[in-house]
Amino acid sequence: MAISDSRITYQTKIKKGMMKMGKNKLYVAYGSNLHIEQMAYRCPTAKAVGASRLTGRRLLFRGGRGGAVATIEPHEGGYVPVLVWDITPADEAALDRYEGFPFFYRKEKVKIELNGKRRTAMVYIMNTEGRGGEYRPLNQPGVGYYATILEGYISAGFDTDILRQATEDSVEAERAFITDEIKTFISEVRSAGECNMLDVTAVQRYAHEHEMYSLVIYLEEHKRKYINFIMYGTENPREI
Repeated sequence: MAISDSRITYQTKIKKGMMKMGKNKLYVAYGSNLHIEQMAYRCPTAKAVGASRLTGRRLLFRGGRGGAVATIEPHEGGYVPVLVWDITPADEAALDRYEGFPFFYRKEKVKIELNGKRRTAMVYIMNTEGRGGEYRPLNQPGVGYYATILEGYISAGFDTDILRQATEDSVEAERAFITDEIKTFISEVRSAGECNMLDVTAVQRYAHEHEMYSLVIYLEEHKRKYINFIMYGTENPREI
């Protein structure tokens, strides 16, 4: 669909939605559900009723590399543009399934300005930890997913610099796995002079023989980070 056609569709949806809004829940979309056609397929009875913004927040992407998805988090002075939908209980049930509620995304109530009035709406926000306690890091979205959100931004007339900034902000500082104890063990192995410090197998064998068990496990799980530490003095040479 051409962008100009998307703008017409967007405005038409807004006008129709304003006439029918009233007894259903308001839902605000900031990610892929800005896309009119996608929402029409997923929630056929949902109606777009206007645009607003969530203040004190910023848009981010969390998840696997190249597959992260959108969320919002508190950020002083920031704001996230949103499209407001009037949804039925059936629409909400469909969104719950799509968003993985309540384990992947949770629901929160937010205050928005809509057509000059202060209203309460529902928004989905990602849980940064999964059911098993796994952490969902900041990361980059996939090309197709990003393009879907971008089309939504353009159709709604939102500032696309906000979307671009979100990708720049969604770079997780790499976590450090090396502890002070492990650094001490590495220093002891180096001082002993019995093995090449870049020979991970030899270092691991020495560490095991001398009961440096945390170093043994570290070498098993983080070989690349160990090599970086030996060569550059840090696990993450990009930080130098």
